[in-house]
Amino acid sequence: MRTALRASLAAAVVAGALLAPAAGAAYAATAAQAATVAQEAPADRFSGTPVYIGEGLVAVLRHEAEGPEAWIRAVGPDWKPGDNYMYRVLTVLDRMNPVDSANGLRLEITRMNSAAPLLTVTKEGVATSFPMPLSEAGRTHGAECVSATKRLGLHGTLVADLTTTPDGPQVQLVDGVTKEPYRKLTRTAPALAKGDRTVARIVNPSAARPSFSYETPGQADPFGTALFPELPAGCTFTYAVQDEAPAPKPEATPATGPSAAPSAPSAPATGSTAPSAQPSATAASAVPGAPKAQTVGQTAVVPEGGVAAGAEIAAEDGDDSTTVYAGAGLGAIVAGLGAAFIARRRARSRH
Repeated sequence: MRTALRASLAAAVVAGALLAPAAGAAYAATAAQAATVAQEAPADRFSGTPVYIGEGLVAVLRHEAEGPEAWIRAVGPDWKPGDNYMYRVLTVLDRMNPVDSANGLRLEITRMNSAAPLLTVTKEGVATSFPMPLSEAGRTHGAECVSATKRLGLHGTLVADLTTTPDGPQVQLVDGVTKEPYRKLTRTAPALAKGDRTVARIVNPSAARPSFSYETPGQADPFGTALFPELPAGCTFTYAVQDEAPAPKPEATPATGPSAAPSAPSAPATGSTAPSAQPSATAASAVPGAPKAQTVGQTAVVPEGGVAAGAEIAAEDGDDSTTVYAGAGLGAIVAGLGAAFIARRRARSRH
């Protein structure tokens, strides 16, 4: 039994020794294949259009939401189109760093704010320009009908890139350091969602010259406003322009001055023998600053003395209503009737 066990162990050792090189070779092949795949299929954030610019350098050109970029990588003098380009990065050109140099070459992104920027490479005074990819708006509408880009700083590292296209104004919010896109505002979606930590919106998005309103915490003025760049000459919007509605006109204020129309004389009451002492309501309202006249029916006879008292109280209270004048008129009528009655009694007593 011990002999059989020893024979089995010896066979296992021999098999392991024979299989180990094959297993190691398979693992090495798998690792090499994975590395090759990783180089040939780089992440989208670092991929782009590779262009050989000389001196063993390739410029990987990009133009996405973060703006134009040129990643300068060392690939060697024998690099040709189609070869892998994901090698050591020497420098990166972008909005924050548009000019640099590498291996004796001066590198600059020109026409930075246009929809079709260029990478200009200068060697010994001779400049060569390489077209960079068009922006998203440029790919949609053509570079000739997309305005220049205006960049504004909001809060922290957040920036806003303002552009005008035939479809209207656009705002791309992006982190200026990490270059990660945050939000995008358009004519049909001009404001951020309610509760967003950033305050930013397009004002009058369908107007000929819309504006961008945003919050700048920590600044002397916490709010800022900027106009969008103009659409290039010869280009038109794809929608009907609707300018800002004019402010509503203020309501007309009623005239309080004296009336220019003369007041008509009031007709005497039927059966009355004495002229009416009551002035017309129009005449009362013609007094500057006088309140509107009130029509009050007066049927009770006001005793003599009461009229004066009533008039005095009314004057103290500032009441210019026709009640005072009506009382005065009735008082005069009563006085006239009393005098006629006394004269008639004297005439009878004489007879």
